[in-house]
Amino acid sequence: MSISLLVVGHANTGKTSLIRTLLRQQSFGEISNQAGTTRHVESAVLTLAGKNLLTLTDTPGFEDSIGLWEARQKAPFAAYQGADWIAPFCQSHLANDEFEQEAKILKQLDRCDIILYVVDIRQAPLGKYLDELTLLASASKPIVPILNFSAAPSAHLEAWRKVLAARHLHAVVRYDSVAFYFEDEKRLYQSLQSLMPDHYNDIDALLKNREEAAQSRRSAAIELLANLQINAASSRKRCAQHPPLASDVSEFENQIRRLESQFIRALLQLYAFREEDVLPDNFSIQSGAWQQDIFALDTLKEWGLNTGASAMTGAAIGAGIDVMTGGLSLGAATTIGAILGASWQTSRHYKDTLKSKLTGRHYLCVEPATLGVLCLRGLALIGHLDQRGHASQQAYYLDTAALNNTASDKKEAQEKHVKRLIETLTPIWKNAQQHPEWASQELAADHASKQALIQVLIQVLTDTLRQTNQPKRTT
Repeated sequence: MSISLLVVGHANTGKTSLIRTLLRQQSFGEISNQAGTTRHVESAVLTLAGKNLLTLTDTPGFEDSIGLWEARQKAPFAAYQGADWIAPFCQSHLANDEFEQEAKILKQLDRCDIILYVVDIRQAPLGKYLDELTLLASASKPIVPILNFSAAPSAHLEAWRKVLAARHLHAVVRYDSVAFYFEDEKRLYQSLQSLMPDHYNDIDALLKNREEAAQSRRSAAIELLANLQINAASSRKRCAQHPPLASDVSEFENQIRRLESQFIRALLQLYAFREEDVLPDNFSIQSGAWQQDIFALDTLKEWGLNTGASAMTGAAIGAGIDVMTGGLSLGAATTIGAILGASWQTSRHYKDTLKSKLTGRHYLCVEPATLGVLCLRGLALIGHLDQRGHASQQAYYLDTAALNNTASDKKEAQEKHVKRLIETLTPIWKNAQQHPEWASQELAADHASKQALIQVLIQVLTDTLRQTNQPKRTT
């Protein structure tokens, strides 16, 4: 038998959102910013290895708990003790009239093992909420308060804690169905273990499965980003002439944009999100355009790549694209020096580049600056999806603050961080640049270049998630 969890609360406190996040499904129920969206009772089962572990039942929100409590105090229901009033009330005309929605909740109380009472801690603990708790307590079932929307600090948190403690509800669980933190969900499951000790091992197995699945997703996401980096770095296009035609440059840029678009789609599929959850409204599947253009100098600057005007000296086609002609034409050395504080130091690893110089062949290739933007955007998106609840209704716009805090007092540290990252990755990119065949391949997981890239990306993502897993919220 599975544990039956009844999810209740006032209208619009995030009950359906909680279930969606627990299930990792966006399709459950209906969510809206308008109150009273859920009008019917709906259940879903959380399974593991074919075994039903949890039955989650969504209910309409309390709409008139004060009136319901007053009706409870009147004849004939006042004569009943404990939960005995619930059945006759649900059979009365009140359950089909003014308290129709509340009756749908009451009818489920004797069928559940545990009540999850969802609180929106952005709201003060008003009298209507206290009446709801009193009504639910009469069912003599364990109640676990869920403090929803807890990612941001709330002025009402301590008031809620006192109100709940006064009702002997000390096992309070903070949660946020929009900004998801696994440690919060872990505490919820641990509360269930303490209330249902006979199911301890099943819940423990579920917890381990969730942790392993999260780690597996992160590993797969990092590999997707590593593939993007290698494919983009090894991509090249032979120019019809020198300097290159605008049409050649445009075609090559679109080729790189398509690589990023494919990465984004694969990442959304991996985390079970829809394209509209993350991509801006003007995202174009056909053109591959996304919010910021990866080849624009402004984009490089906003991501911590301080190019400066000197970086463009002699560069006819921008800082994001270079022409392989010994690495020195079109001001390439100036560009790299301005962006990375480095230059082409040796030529022994660049036989293809030198060959193109000697033979008069010229190839478009991606500059480290743009590869850095692709890397930072990819890491930011992975970090967001890793902590995005499946109830979130707001589309995510990848901006320059997504990966790190770029407030004015931290911009210098951000730029240093980006510079170190790109300096670390540049040798890997340059190696890939000498293998154009990699552009259309997916290197084996144990390939030396891919492994080196993955290790760097893992470290950066781990550091980022460690910071964001310590949200600035009241404890």
